[in-house]
Amino acid sequence: MQTFLPYDSFSRSAAVLDQARLGKQRVETLQVLRALVIPDYGWQSHPAMRMWMGHIPALTAYGLAMTNEWTSRGHTDTVYEQILEFAPEAADDDVVLPPWFGDAALHESHRSNLITKAPDFYAPLFPDTRGGLPYVWPEPEHPVLPSEPAGDAVWVARPSVDKASGDPVIELPMLNGKGTPITGKRGRELVRFLEDMDDGDDVVLLGADRAVLSVGTVGPVSLTNDTAKRSVRIDGTIPRAAFRYPALLQDPRTLFRVPRPAALG
Repeated sequence: MQTFLPYDSFSRSAAVLDQARLGKQRVETLQVLRALVIPDYGWQSHPAMRMWMGHIPALTAYGLAMTNEWTSRGHTDTVYEQILEFAPEAADDDVVLPPWFGDAALHESHRSNLITKAPDFYAPLFPDTRGGLPYVWPEPEHPVLPSEPAGDAVWVARPSVDKASGDPVIELPMLNGKGTPITGKRGRELVRFLEDMDDGDDVVLLGADRAVLSVGTVGPVSLTNDTAKRSVRIDGTIPRAAFRYPALLQDPRTLFRVPRPAALG
């Protein structure tokens, strides 16, 4: 995981990157944004993530610059809207930049590491920079880790389809591939599913259409030897735009919570 800033300009940094790294920067920016915003996503201790803490709009602007450069080279975009969702203002307004932006040592360290990674490509582009320098990793002024929502929240799930009825269900494994109980992130999901979610709770279901989500209520838990399942009765739909911060819906977990939108009452 890395963001490359050989220059104190997002667009200039994007323009100088080779094809492979430019393509990866779009995806890695999205990963860092999610790590900064989504609880239990992971990577919170990685220095490339920590340097952007408190600077979501700036990182969003960086990701948009990478995506704009990517499409200007004739490639198809797949992530622009997902990146933009973290700070929509970054598309039109000047964003506040991190205090380390413009630090000569930081930008030199990024040029140096690009030379180390691909000397034939980057050495001619950065003739005054030597390879082998360590990365400069700025520490956040105020470390902030994402946390589960407090107060009024609603469940969000990535459903599967019941083979018998064809209806949506929320299904979580209780055992891993070795046949032992699920632990870690998946284990925490299972605990929420079994102990925190109640019969009749509202749930929002993610589906193929990102713009519109289904809304329903959950039924009681049913258990098999290796899975836990709840049926869902669909009651209606809700637009993604109705959520206070739609980027939270990019959470990859099967089951999580977000602040309840006013449209759900």
